[in-house]
Amino acid sequence: MGLPAPTALEDWRTELGDAFAAARAELAAGDEDPGDELWHRMEDQAVSRARAARGLPELDGDPESVDRTIDAITDLTEQLRKHGGGDPEDHHISEAQFFLLYYLAAQVHAGVVTITAAGEVVKGCWGGDDGDEVEDEDGEDDDDEPWEVVRAAPLDDQAWMTEVLSAWREAFRPPPLRSAEGKPVLAAGNDLREAGVILALHRRGCVPPAEAVYGLIGVIAEMEADIAGLGPELARLKRSPPMAFVLYYVWTHILIGHADEGTAMAVVQEASGRIAEFTASGSGQNRGTARFRRPN
Repeated sequence: MGLPAPTALEDWRTELGDAFAAARAELAAGDEDPGDELWHRMEDQAVSRARAARGLPELDGDPESVDRTIDAITDLTEQLRKHGGGDPEDHHISEAQFFLLYYLAAQVHAGVVTITAAGEVVKGCWGGDDGDEVEDEDGEDDDDEPWEVVRAAPLDDQAWMTEVLSAWREAFRPPPLRSAEGKPVLAAGNDLREAGVILALHRRGCVPPAEAVYGLIGVIAEMEADIAGLGPELARLKRSPPMAFVLYYVWTHILIGHADEGTAMAVVQEASGRIAEFTASGSGQNRGTARFRRPN
């Protein structure tokens, strides 16, 4: 017989906080291949710790059977995501929110928590911005104002690097960007410029008019054409696909008003000194069953 689940939201918060901290510590202490996507390891941690919390054994059986179980748990995370804040179709969420969904979905799948109760816990523990958009008073755009974003840009070089590396893994297969008109904006195949723009807007939770996205891509193309005048170092960096992607990514943030030139150059310099991490992490990899992606 399993251990009873908490009944009070505050007890859930305590249990989830302790489990998430322990998972982070274990992942940080591990000697994992840096190319292995972190969310898959965090998914394993969430499922394992959720079952242990209820006195259940580890998932067992042949690999295909375990994969089917994880698929079923992932299906439940899709349902639980609807109880979180912001746009439920936006799958770029924080690491803690990702853990929360899999931790609860694993217990729903095991039959020790109802989907209704788990949804209430998601609602109470989600945190962050609720994603509501604010319209201009006059209903018009102001090109001099920062673009409306759901998630603020990173605050330091390390956070920027974590986010840029995460985005690079999706650079050759970026998810469609939902536009204000509802029509998705797609990056052309293997076009790092378009991928950099779309992934940057994804990470900030932007839902702009499609025309504004295409205009942004055009401005960056003009900046790229002028790069030779910015110095030989930038021109040399541009010949490296990962560094070209970093440039497009940070230029997007400058143009939408959520980074300045000093910040952007600091990110570029940091990335150029850690280029091996981009090679190790790879790009365009969508492995396994996880459907949610952390924003950083």
